[in-house]
Amino acid sequence: MSLEPKFYLKVFRSRFPLFFTVFVAVVAIGVALAITLPKVYRAHASLLVEGSQIPSDLASSTVRTDLAEQVQVIRQRLLTRDNLLDIAYRFELYADRPDMQPDEIVADMRKRVRMDLAAGRQQATVVHLTAEADNGETAAEVANDLVTQVLKQDASFRTDVATDTLAFFQKEVARLGEQLDEVNRRILEFKNANIDALPETLDYRLGRQALLQERLAQTRREISQLKDQRRRLVELYERTGQVALPTARSQSPEEVELAELQSQLRAARAVLSETNPKVTMLKSRIAQLEATISGREPEAAEEESEDPSSGVIEAQLVEIDSQIETLENDAAALSEEIAELQSTIERSPSNAITLTAMERERDNIQGQYDAAVERLSAAATGERIEVLSKGQRLSVIEHAVVPNSPAPPGKTLIVLGAMAAGLLLGLAAVVLVEILFPRLRRPVELTRKLGITPLGTLPYVEAPGEAWRRTGVRFAVLALVCAGIGGGLWAVDQMVMPLDQLVEIVRAKVEL
Repeated sequence: MSLEPKFYLKVFRSRFPLFFTVFVAVVAIGVALAITLPKVYRAHASLLVEGSQIPSDLASSTVRTDLAEQVQVIRQRLLTRDNLLDIAYRFELYADRPDMQPDEIVADMRKRVRMDLAAGRQQATVVHLTAEADNGETAAEVANDLVTQVLKQDASFRTDVATDTLAFFQKEVARLGEQLDEVNRRILEFKNANIDALPETLDYRLGRQALLQERLAQTRREISQLKDQRRRLVELYERTGQVALPTARSQSPEEVELAELQSQLRAARAVLSETNPKVTMLKSRIAQLEATISGREPEAAEEESEDPSSGVIEAQLVEIDSQIETLENDAAALSEEIAELQSTIERSPSNAITLTAMERERDNIQGQYDAAVERLSAAATGERIEVLSKGQRLSVIEHAVVPNSPAPPGKTLIVLGAMAAGLLLGLAAVVLVEILFPRLRRPVELTRKLGITPLGTLPYVEAPGEAWRRTGVRFAVLALVCAGIGGGLWAVDQMVMPLDQLVEIVRAKVEL
């Protein structure tokens, strides 16, 4: 089926009053909004996120918070109730509305203040601050005040984190130091209490024990020999009456010379005859010595018979008993010392286990202490970096300036938008009415609906004055619609809430 522009134009002309009514109503609403909508001035400021000024491989900051998280924390601190009320009262943002409640002020301020983070791959990270007010000067002042607060919050946030980290490791080092001192004190007390059974002296005590056991065995052998000597001395005295065992009598010089001459004579006889002068001389000298010795023997025998006495055996026995007693005392002392050494040697394994456990605990604490000291040094360096503002930080790259014109959308744009919306809604209303309430306007429609072919068609002829009456009724309806819209807006502004607040609420809902 081909399009018929003339037919649709006639349909539009027949529905023009409906289109015009919708168009005028929408435009009237737009004009009312443009008139009642207050001017809003928007000021912008930008902050740049700068990287650390000190290479991280030389010294790094202890603030490792994610940038987006840090910005969110700062934003939440800025948008606290107390801070927003303080800004509103300091800059007198609601001086013309003294009846506004604090909750309403806070809700409106959170719509007027924005803080956004712009970041991208291989791009600088920028924080945008936006503030809205009824005039440009106030908007710029609020935005710059927010910039100041953001810089303070950033510096305070990073400094507090670095300071808290340093304080934590200082306490950790002090705590571990106290634990280390306590463990060392317990180890020292344990060593002092078990100084004779420490594992490090075990080898010395084992060697000492072996030496003492050897000395004890030697002492016992000496005691056994002395006891045996005493027993044999007593038996000899009881059997022979002598005080000592028979021993060879010491020879006199004459007897020694005689024995030597006899030896020389036997050697000379082996090679010389009996008549040889040397043999004769040796025989003569031997005879003289024998005569001399034989003359002294009765005297010597008499002397020997007078030497022994019964008191000698007692003196020897007393001396032997004294030696035996001394050796037995030495053996007892050696046995006692060996027993003590054995006791300490038996205690050494358990002491070694206990001491090893204590030393292992000390080594663990020492390792933690060394690590904490190292981290404390890093925390102190990080704290100095943040205090001197040498780490990552926010810096102002653009202060807020006074805006020259209100923020879009302007009143002209609102009216133009209302006109465009009126055109679209008017056309939509015409199409909707044609769909819901169709009419037979052409013979082809009559044939399609009734299934007959008409012989001819007669146009509708209006009576005189009917067109004027219909036009007047339409304009009257249009006037009533406009009056109703205007009265409704006035009633809402007076009885419900001001239209500017209503517009703000609607705009906030649309933005969400």
